[in-house]
Amino acid sequence: MSDIEITHTHEDGTLATGTDKGDGAGPILKRYGFRWGFNLGCYYIRDSRDRAARRVAINAAAEDLRAAGHTVTADIDDIPRDNTAVRADKHERLEDRRTGLAAKGQRLAAESAALHARSDAMVEHLPLGQPVAPGRKGRAHRNLLERSVDTAIKGALAAGEAERMPARIVASRRAEARAERPDVVARRVAKMEADVRRLDRRMASLSLYPSANSDLLREQYEGERATLLERIKGDQELLERAKAEGRFGQYSRGNVHQHDLVKIRGQWRQVARANAKTVAVTTGYTWTDKYGWEEVRDLRCAHAAPDAAES
Repeated sequence: MSDIEITHTHEDGTLATGTDKGDGAGPILKRYGFRWGFNLGCYYIRDSRDRAARRVAINAAAEDLRAAGHTVTADIDDIPRDNTAVRADKHERLEDRRTGLAAKGQRLAAESAALHARSDAMVEHLPLGQPVAPGRKGRAHRNLLERSVDTAIKGALAAGEAERMPARIVASRRAEARAERPDVVARRVAKMEADVRRLDRRMASLSLYPSANSDLLREQYEGERATLLERIKGDQELLERAKAEGRFGQYSRGNVHQHDLVKIRGQWRQVARANAKTVAVTTGYTWTDKYGWEEVRDLRCAHAAPDAAES
């Protein structure tokens, strides 16, 4: 039996260390969402970094491990990290992944070249256009040609995969930049605020309908709520900075009127109705499309006083 320690911090996530091969702890940990990390050399819960601890799963895993004869200690630190540190850490991990993709592309390109050279070497001694003898006499010839073709196909597949690596790197950079766009940040804040309200309702229901795991669930929800509030605070700082730079919050129903033209997702659309949180634009049909104000990029207003609010 093993002395197992389950730890959780926002920097490292949830880890289970101290297990030995064949001690029987692996199947129990996997049952509760743990998986083996070859780079870490221990079991971990995926996507647990910079998130609240899954206390119910951790407690259940610890109880089952103890029942199996293991000694288990659990140490949970649920204090959220500063948003600047979280963003810097995430950027560093993404850069490491891009570096790995670039190295993989170079490795695949070299592998493809080697496979094509090997395929050519297999048949270079055969005269061009030499027919394959029928039956047993041509068996070796046919096998050689088949191996050459199979090797060339493997080389082509490796080359195709290598050619996709630069596009994956570009897509990764584009996705990271998109996550910092003011309109995306505003939608993320709205979603996190809804998640906070959902957690508040869940915690209220625990008081009305208590269960055996009520205390653990409450601690887990409180940790999730604290993490969300920290992330909301960081994103709101990004929005305030974007407003100060004139990249966000310029348009609302205070300066956008019916029949004005607004630029949304690269297209100019006519305003049908300006609401508190959304703008409805015409589609040319009997219905309208609604977009959040954060998606409005430009405005063409024919009113003499564009800042006058329309009732």
